[in-house]
Parts: sequence; structure tokens; C-alpha cells
Amino acid sequence: MEEVKNKLKEFFMSDLGVDGSVLNFDTALFGDEIGLDSVDSLEIISFVDDTFGVSMTGVDKENFQSIDTIAAFIEKNKA
Repeated sequence: MEEVKNKLKEFFMSDLGVDGSVLNFDTALFGDEIGLDSVDSLEIISFVDDTFGVSMTGVDKENFQSIDTIAAFIEKNKA
């Protein structure tokens, strides 16, 4: 699971421009702390599908709360 979390963190920093110094695995991605929006969520969905082969389309928002929750969803749903 650490490898999944690290790939996600790298994606957030490189593709979405999130500052790595404030991004931890349990940091809230949406809202005041990081401030991602619905367009960013589409990019996350695409990245997860392309990188891990797991579809997040239509998934409840609680699975998008942090890198931890996204990684847990990937681990639970990967083939």
C-alpha cells in the first residue's frame, strides 16, 4: 500500500501542483487545506484508472478524502 500512496502523492504534486510540504497521506484534499475541486477529481479518477486499473467513476466522495482513503479504495478494488 505504501507504493500506491507514494504514486498518488507524486501525482498530486506533479500533475495537480499540490505543495508536497503540506501534503501528507491523511491531509484533506478537498476544502480549505489543499483546495482541490471537481475538475481535479476527474483527473484523479483518470489517473487511478490508467495507473492502477481501478475505476472510481461514480464512487462516493468519502473515498476521495485523502491519499489514505484513495489508496484504501484502490487496494480493496484492484484485480
